[in-house]
Amino acid sequence: MQINLTARHMDLTDAMRGRIEEKLDILNKLAPENTRADVILSVEKFRQKVEVTLHANGRLIHAESVTNDLYGSLDLATDKLERQLVRFKEKIRLAREGNPAGGKALGDAGAAPQRPLPSLVKTKRFPVKPMNLDDAILQMELLDKDFFLYTDVESQTLRVLYRRRDGSLGQIQPD
Repeated sequence: MQINLTARHMDLTDAMRGRIEEKLDILNKLAPENTRADVILSVEKFRQKVEVTLHANGRLIHAESVTNDLYGSLDLATDKLERQLVRFKEKIRLAREGNPAGGKALGDAGAAPQRPLPSLVKTKRFPVKPMNLDDAILQMELLDKDFFLYTDVESQTLRVLYRRRDGSLGQIQPD
């Protein structure tokens, strides 16, 4: 697994680098081949934050944790990633067995039941108009929706404007 480390507002010690490699080596056994890990460590006053993003076969698996201890944050984030990787591998295995709904397989008598994947129940079509960010925000508010898809006037790329859980707005734009 290729590991890219970034440290913000801190110096990365050899001990921390070794601990990250040790933790990600455990995940490497669960991750598909040619997986890349981007690890971002940041410190802000008493908050020690670790973000780990795995790039595996075109899929992104992300986990982050914030505690007052950097090693604790790393442990929590890698534990989250481990659970996500196990679920990911289970979905792939069930799909190969011809059971894409996520039900129990015969050999999983002791395993917890998996929730079925949601199914698509509606497709809606609408014109995507070129507009600037302010117009998109206004249009989203007028429609009383939590997200809005539009084409940016300047870059001519699709953008998604969405309402975050805290009520503020976020935007997704392609690279």
